[in-house]
Amino acid sequence: MADPIDAARPSVSVILPTLNEGRRLGRCLESIRAQAYPQDRVEILVADGGSTDATVEIAEGHGCRLVDAAGLLAEAAKGRALELATGELIAMVDADNTISSPDWLSLAVEALAEQPGALGFESYYALDPADPALNRYLTGLLQISDPWARTVARRLRRVGAAPSGAEVFELPPDGAYPTGANGFVFPRRHLEALGDRPFHEATFFPQLIRSGVRRLLKHPRARVHHDYVRGWGDYFRKKQRVAMHYLLRRDDVDGGWDADLPAPRRWGAMLYCASFAGPLAESFALALRDRRTEWLLHAPASAAAVAATVTGIAKSRFSASRDDRVRASRALKPRD
Repeated sequence: MADPIDAARPSVSVILPTLNEGRRLGRCLESIRAQAYPQDRVEILVADGGSTDATVEIAEGHGCRLVDAAGLLAEAAKGRALELATGELIAMVDADNTISSPDWLSLAVEALAEQPGALGFESYYALDPADPALNRYLTGLLQISDPWARTVARRLRRVGAAPSGAEVFELPPDGAYPTGANGFVFPRRHLEALGDRPFHEATFFPQLIRSGVRRLLKHPRARVHHDYVRGWGDYFRKKQRVAMHYLLRRDDVDGGWDADLPAPRRWGAMLYCASFAGPLAESFALALRDRRTEWLLHAPASAAAVAATVTGIAKSRFSASRDDRVRASRALKPRD
C-alpha cells in the first residue's frame, strides 16, 4: 500500500450526485460546510443529472463545483465526478444525507491515517426521533436500509480498535457486504484498481475486498442522518428503482457485492423476507431486545421489499430498450 495519509489536513473531494434534490440538498451541504475541518481542503463536486428545480442554484450558493451528468444515473454521475476529483480522500455523500456531527470528517481522516491499508471509513446511520417510524426502522435500526440485504449479507467481524477510538472490522473475503455510500470515505489511490472500467460502487468496493483490502473502519460518533423514505409509497418506489438499477448496472459491469454468494443463500433470503412469518418472529425478538417498537415494521417492510423488487424486475424486462429502462427508473424517483 501507499504511504499513510497525512493526518493533519489531507484534501477531500466530496462526491454528491443529484437529480431534483432542491428540498434536501441545502441541509446536506450545510452539514458538510459545518465540518470542523479546513474548508480550503474540501471540494464538493455535485454531479447533476439534469435537475429542473433549484438544485443547481443551491449547489452554486454553497460553493460547489458542478459536474454535468445530465441523463446519467447516479452511479455513472459519480464516475464522471471522480474523474475530476483532486482530493487525497474521497467522501461519498448523497443529497438525502445530513452529517450529524461537526467532527465527522476529522474522525474519518484520523481513522484512515491510523489504518492506511483500510478499504475506507463507513458512517453509522443516526436515529432521529422526528423521522417517520419507517425511516427510523430502515436506517437507525436496520443500518442497511434493505431487509433483504441485511438477511443475505455476510456479517462484519470486529478485530479491534484504533487509538482514536475508531472501530476496526474485517470484511468477508467474498465481498458480500454492501458499502460505499452515505458518508463513506476512502483513499483516492484505491481508484487505481479501476483501470479502464466504469465506476460502480456496488462492484468496485467488492472487487477491492476480494483482492485482500479487507479492513473497514467506523466510529461511534461518526453518524449520518439518512432521509431515506417518508412513507410506504416512497419505500416501494425506491425498492423498484434499486432493482432496475441493479439490472442496468449488469449491462455495464459484473461482480456486485452479492455475486459470489451461493444461489440458495440469495433465494433463501428472498423467500424468508416474503414469508412474513420469519421476519415477524424476528421483529418481536428485536423489539424486546432493543425496546424499540419500530422493529415491528420488519415483517411488512421485508415483504414489501420483495414485492417491489419483483415489480422493478418486471418493468425492466418489459422495457423495449436500455433508454426506456433508464427513463422508467428516473420516473420512479420518490416525490417530495
